[in-house]
Amino acid sequence: MTTHDPHLLTLRGLAAPLLESPNPLVRLNELTLSAQGAAVCGHILIDLLEEHDLAIGDYDLVIAPEGDAALAAAMIHAAGGRGLDLDAALFLPAQGPASAINNAEGERRFSGSPLAGRKAVLLANSALADGEEILAAATECGAQIVGCASLLPDEAARAFAASAGIAYCSPALGD
Repeated sequence: MTTHDPHLLTLRGLAAPLLESPNPLVRLNELTLSAQGAAVCGHILIDLLEEHDLAIGDYDLVIAPEGDAALAAAMIHAAGGRGLDLDAALFLPAQGPASAINNAEGERRFSGSPLAGRKAVLLANSALADGEEILAAATECGAQIVGCASLLPDEAARAFAASAGIAYCSPALGD
């Protein structure tokens, strides 16, 4: 697919070495923690969500596994650059049973912005195996997940979103 979108063209160039590795999702932070990568990643995801009829306003929170903090921050900064407000919450891996903000042992499940009463998009890049757990914990906290986005194409993320009945999007990184 030919594109003239400068953000997507930049992302394609930066992501090429990751896509050649055996597990590109493991190496995603190499992209999101670089100056050039961080500058485009947030814009790419916000634009993709808009193309899937999910504009900021339809959601005001991004929920990410803690390994994707840099990507969540990139979305916050991209939204701010557009004059829009977007918050983030990071999902903390469970050490025991899931429940609301704290589990039975009092362990926090999320850090960052509160979830109650919020519509959120789930970033599914580094810990998709936890997708169902994140969805359940976010729902217990009162958040409604309205979409799922991945910076790198991921069939597991696509399958998770389909089973959860939510929109999924990821950029076309091929030519």
